Amino acid sequence: MSDTAPRTDEIVPDPSIPLPPYSLRMGGKHFKKDADFVAAGVRDVKMLRQRAGLGRRKRVLDWGCGAGRLAIGIKHLIGHVEDYHGVDIQPELLTWAKDNLTDEHTRFTLVDAHNARYNPDGTPSFEIPADDASVDVLYAYSVFSHMLTHDLAGYGATIARILAPGGRAWVTAFVEEDVPDCVENPSDYLKLEWSGALHCVRYDRRFFEATLWDAGLAVDEFVYGRETDGQSMYVLRRR
Repeated sequence: MSDTAPRTDEIVPDPSIPLPPYSLRMGGKHFKKDADFVAAGVRDVKMLRQRAGLGRRKRVLDWGCGAGRLAIGIKHLIGHVEDYHGVDIQPELLTWAKDNLTDEHTRFTLVDAHNARYNPDGTPSFEIPADDASVDVLYAYSVFSHMLTHDLAGYGATIARILAPGGRAWVTAFVEEDVPDCVENPSDYLKLEWSGALHCVRYDRRFFEATLWDAGLAVDEFVYGRETDGQSMYVLRRR
């Protein structure tokens, strides 16, 4: 976790803001406690505010929103943004978020895009449901970490198209220096066991950034290895 992450004892979950059941909390066992789950959402809202310009008048797209951890963090820390739009391909998680967190500033959309790990029967597509130049802050926590090169390039182009002028995309990915361009479930990587389709997709940093550059995105900021399971953080913009 970041050294700016709020301590659990500093976070008191607001009982008026619903929290998803433990079974729907993506991201590992450290999100099982309510205070830890809320603290992680608040931590990322603070980081988006500092690094991607998040504020109450911004339009936010949470790509791969799960059960709405970022939306819960927004509700706890700043109340609301102009428009929060959570998008996911997992029906159970998305349905819970839609049923429990929707309000005049917060909405959710289920998409049927193919992903070999999370939606193997979905339709191949690079679409993200947003108008061109309509997103001020795009948040994608552990999304590119489950995608191969073809999807990285395709979705990169979509992100470049939907970002507003001056908008930023905050994403995480497994990247290392001087490794093969793209490897699915690399053995002995980060001392973790990777199994099943797209559990961990690791990229060479130069290849990853060049692929996004060709898709229309430039790197504003890079922080190595500080996110979940050793993922790195990127802030991207339209080039």
